[in-house]
Amino acid sequence: MAILRSLLLPLGLFLCLGLLCSPASCINHNDNCTFFSKVIATTYSGIHANPNVYKSNTVYTVSVPVNNSISSVVLRAMDQHDSVIGSWQKADKYCNGSVLYHMKSPYSKLFEAKWVSPSSMNITAVELQVFTVDFHNTARVSFKMLKRN
Repeated sequence: MAILRSLLLPLGLFLCLGLLCSPASCINHNDNCTFFSKVIATTYSGIHANPNVYKSNTVYTVSVPVNNSISSVVLRAMDQHDSVIGSWQKADKYCNGSVLYHMKSPYSKLFEAKWVSPSSMNITAVELQVFTVDFHNTARVSFKMLKRN
């Protein structure tokens, strides 16, 4: 009986750990902003940034065309050295270098977010990376380059 109990205890702990770390919760725990089932690069993005040139310490309005099949938008800003820079405002989730915004209305045609560029003067260009994610977790990635004047 003692041997049976010693075998059941680790098995019970293993099952409990399995429930705590089911695939859905483990994915959410790691980095839900960048978990996609598939990523498709797009050639025409339709992304607009205002202003449309890079300036330090500036608030940008980033606009992305969306439709009723889009469930969320993931955004990231990278400098010329592939470092994540700046800060996004009012995101639903902040992740490792990315932010996630859930679509609030299925009738939206345009998604807008605010991004604040860093105060560093050493940045010459910024690439805005936009992932529009549908309800099947397929992401379409597009890019917008902002260059300093």
